[in-house]
Amino acid sequence: MDTRQALKLLQNETKAEVFLSGGFVRDYIRNKKSNNLDIVIRKVNKDVIINFLGKHGKCRIVKSDDIFKQKTILFRASNDNREAQISLPRRGKSHIIDKNNTLRQDSKCRDFKINALYLPINFTSKKDVIDPLGGLNDIKLRVISYTTPHFCNGSPIRILRAISLSALTGYKINKNLMGFIKEYRHRITWAYPDDIRKELNKILLSSKPSVYLRLLQKVGLLVYVMPELSRCAGVTQDARYHKYDVFTHNILTCDNIEVDLVLRLAAVLHDVGKPDTRKMINGRVTFYKHEIASVKRAQTFLNRLRYDGKTKESVLDLVRMHMYHYTNEFTNAAVRRFIKRVGINKNNIKNLSELPLFKLRAAERLGNGLKKNPVTPKQICFEKRIKKVFDSKDSSGIAIDINNRIIIDTFNIPPGKEVDNLLSYLTERVTRNKKLNNRIDLIQITLQYIKNKKYLNKVLNS
Repeated sequence: MDTRQALKLLQNETKAEVFLSGGFVRDYIRNKKSNNLDIVIRKVNKDVIINFLGKHGKCRIVKSDDIFKQKTILFRASNDNREAQISLPRRGKSHIIDKNNTLRQDSKCRDFKINALYLPINFTSKKDVIDPLGGLNDIKLRVISYTTPHFCNGSPIRILRAISLSALTGYKINKNLMGFIKEYRHRITWAYPDDIRKELNKILLSSKPSVYLRLLQKVGLLVYVMPELSRCAGVTQDARYHKYDVFTHNILTCDNIEVDLVLRLAAVLHDVGKPDTRKMINGRVTFYKHEIASVKRAQTFLNRLRYDGKTKESVLDLVRMHMYHYTNEFTNAAVRRFIKRVGINKNNIKNLSELPLFKLRAAERLGNGLKKNPVTPKQICFEKRIKKVFDSKDSSGIAIDINNRIIIDTFNIPPGKEVDNLLSYLTERVTRNKKLNNRIDLIQITLQYIKNKKYLNKVLNS
């Protein structure tokens, strides 16, 4: 028995009136598949629901993130991966829960009219849709409008959700809702970071995130949600290499990379340090070492919205390394250092164009507004050189138990030649004595290397 079958059984064997609502009904009308099971149950209390459904799967109660702290039942049948979010109908500005509230009363507590649609659990066709507020017409017109002017009371995340829903559906936000967002944009600061992250991710993973990132900037939300990106607006660049300002370049880079959260985050964040490093030298705009400033800004953003550790590490590595510069003068040792630094191995060497760092470089070229070819002849030459060095007998084949990120974070050394030299030295030590290839010994060797170099510099400068 799956989750929906258990809910049908609840209605058939008790006094419960069970309705599908929210995203499931919206997507059903739009002929889109949805695993979202937002359920409203009338005529019985929560104890009846939990006692009955508990016989057919697992039930747990969670509190909502809005100020009302209402309890929602999460139910998953034993033979189903889908989880239903079950609530009793609500009414009024305070979202008062009562099993006898009507669907019309409940619909006014929802965010947007296209989400305020209902289907009986035993529905047979679209003709069974219950539409208290005109959501079907909004779907027909491809617009998003609020249910009532108080739609945001207690749930400030709904301001941002309007734009993420627009990104998901391609629907336009109507005039009244747009005016509300502009007037009350500051309320997004009341929302939980986890909720902001979820809605922002939906925008970043949409088919064309630049459209909605521009919209966030236009309505004044981006400065609260992603100030690191917002501050890039109007920061001009060298016209020889970039057609657009830093903000536009970042969001177009995001458009031109595949739909993957790490890649999209790296793309939209890769140049956010440029406002910190912009200088005019001999009449030319420069951003020297902007990748270091970008890492700091990106880290602040990722920490604030509480991204998981693996995502943060992957994104920051890409931002840190995106300014790699290959020339024909590279030695084999320099190429090997690059191979180790970016994690090239036998599993990805055959298709280097799929390397995340190279995908970011290609997207960045397309995002500058002047280049039509995402891959340069120099990049093609570099990839051939990497394969040649990787396959050659000259390659040590040793993967040391430390990388540039650990060295940079542990010893506060900026990325660059110094880190490369240090990695090369560590590789040489491990090649001579493989027992040293562990994190503790390598950190101790690194510490001694830094101390020796400081002493040598002191002697030479005395």
